[in-house]
Amino acid sequence: MFKGPVPPVVSFSLGSLGFMTPFHSEQYKQYLTSTLRGPINITLRHRLQCHVIRDTAKNEFETEGHVLVLNEVTIDRGISSFLTNLECYCDNSFVTCVQGDGLILSTTSGSTAYSLAAGGSMVHPQVPGILFTPICPHSLSFRPLILPEHVTLRVVVPFNSRGHAWASFDGKDRKQLAPGDALICSMAPWPVPTACEANSTTDFLHSIHNGLHWNVRKTQSFDGPRES
Repeated sequence: MFKGPVPPVVSFSLGSLGFMTPFHSEQYKQYLTSTLRGPINITLRHRLQCHVIRDTAKNEFETEGHVLVLNEVTIDRGISSFLTNLECYCDNSFVTCVQGDGLILSTTSGSTAYSLAAGGSMVHPQVPGILFTPICPHSLSFRPLILPEHVTLRVVVPFNSRGHAWASFDGKDRKQLAPGDALICSMAPWPVPTACEANSTTDFLHSIHNGLHWNVRKTQSFDGPRES
């Protein structure tokens, strides 16, 4: 809805995790009243802006419109039986060639979504950065990266790729990428301010403890001698 500045958003949980939705819908009147009275804490959630460049002919390119994502953009192999082959550049410096099921470029808010399932780290939402997470890479040493917020990433399907790739934006607007096409991704200038129930850090830690059961284990019993 908002391609530029975004007003503060009060998010109500209707699901199970609630990383971006700290308020329970059952008490919406109470939460709205207290939020409007203020004061409130705000989490600035960064977005990525992406666009696709099509290789229409030799040395001729066509740029498609920008798409904004709050969680991640995913480039995968779709229905192809071949490994995805993607050449990745950061500010025109070659990063690596991804061979596997695909690649996730994620915001730190999206670090607890698909990127986490693919082995990426959980990152506090107010840490500025872009997560670079491979999906099932065909290399044991291919570990996820966290890149600074000011870089521009370019992911290219090379001409020698055995199949097409597919890009999806927050799980929607799926686009096919043919050999020669490229996806350009950078940090959007306007973040999304979301209201906190307590504050940014408390809400984040509450979500990973209660939503993901982070580091939950049985308490170790005391096996030493006991006084009679």
